[in-house]
Amino acid sequence: MGNKYAKAKFLDIFKYSFGGLGSNLAFFLVMSYLTFFYTDIFGIDTMVVASLMLVSRFIDAFTDPLMGMLGDHTRSRMGKYRPWIIFGAPVLGVLIFLLFTAPELSAGMKIVYAYVVYIAYSLASTVVNIPYHSLTPVLSEDPDQRTVIVSWKQGMGTVSQFVITIMALPLVNLFGGGRQGWAVYGALIGILTTVSFWICAWGGKEYDVCDMQAEKGSFNMLKDLKLLLHNKPMVMLMIAFGTDVLANATYSAVNMYYFKYVLGREDLVPKVASAILFAGIVSIPLLPILTKWFGKKRLYWFGSALSIIPLVVMWIRPTAPVAVLMSMMAMFGFIAKIPSNLGWAMLPECSDYAEWKFGQRADGLMSSSLTFINKFGMAIGGFIASFFLGLVGFVPNQEQTTAVLGMISFLRFGMPVLGYIASLISMAFYEITSEKYAQIRSDLDARKK
Repeated sequence: MGNKYAKAKFLDIFKYSFGGLGSNLAFFLVMSYLTFFYTDIFGIDTMVVASLMLVSRFIDAFTDPLMGMLGDHTRSRMGKYRPWIIFGAPVLGVLIFLLFTAPELSAGMKIVYAYVVYIAYSLASTVVNIPYHSLTPVLSEDPDQRTVIVSWKQGMGTVSQFVITIMALPLVNLFGGGRQGWAVYGALIGILTTVSFWICAWGGKEYDVCDMQAEKGSFNMLKDLKLLLHNKPMVMLMIAFGTDVLANATYSAVNMYYFKYVLGREDLVPKVASAILFAGIVSIPLLPILTKWFGKKRLYWFGSALSIIPLVVMWIRPTAPVAVLMSMMAMFGFIAKIPSNLGWAMLPECSDYAEWKFGQRADGLMSSSLTFINKFGMAIGGFIASFFLGLVGFVPNQEQTTAVLGMISFLRFGMPVLGYIASLISMAFYEITSEKYAQIRSDLDARKK
């Protein structure tokens, strides 16, 4: 079936994949270290951090779909989606730097600063990331090549995971540690993010083209939102993907606390992160092969189910020997990478489903729904971590009570288990099987003819 469809050139796919680097640098940095930075470096209370994460997501609930629709209705000589990436990237880069800058302020002004910068960062992230993800189905019509494109994007994402989870603490210390170290590191990540997105936009140049002579369609927000809400596979994918992200965000938010307070071994952070990362890298090239064998829906379900096993082992024994911890987390890194990558590969299927069922594509809107769920899951994970740590009396930089240590272990291993169980339930109702998708593509081709 693959030869019938327009495909992208390999060099353009490679350039476009740099968006995965830019997108995930900020994603992993905020998910892994922002809560820790705010409480232990900037000196903000955990409950304040929890409320900040929650408030920003309410704003995203409106801005993400709006950005998706704006992208879908944009028409310029630079394309539909590329102008947003090109002009938004440097703004995002500056805000990443400000996010990890801790100016000397009063307690009240620290909260104001955190709110203003974090919400501005979140908006800039929306403006750049939604158009970036919307370009995937624009680059290629071929379903198999779309999976390859997503694999390349996610492969670049693992590079950013390396830069953040393994290199962050050593580089922060190299740059002087404390406030200074984090600020310099934030500036470095901001520059890398900007350049990565510019390369990504370059890769999409040949494909993101607008017919400037065609009549411009009307912008009907209500009609576009109905298109999303009536798309059952998209809604199921959003729930499954969101609960997976929530699982990962919760454990990432308390990761530093787990090593610092439960194990008393901060030196293990980069080592365990390396085990998770390199195991995940191994699974990425297998994604197109496994997808052909099992189909995307089935593979997503098994990926989520098997991710639970190593988490349960560590939840039962949070202070297990280092060898057990390393092997369980490597196993988790290998398996959990599959559903997290597959979500983006399934997104174009949901766009095709919308065109098949309702006669209208909305790549930007579909992408925005997944990026919103991504950010929502990340923020709720951060909120859950901060809220429950505050609830049991966590106080930074001192010996913790048994209740706090138990809560850290639950949030690090138990909470993600609940997230993956929710994913399993949702994916059971996702109706686009390999056979159904073949029928959808066949019908769409017949209509075009």
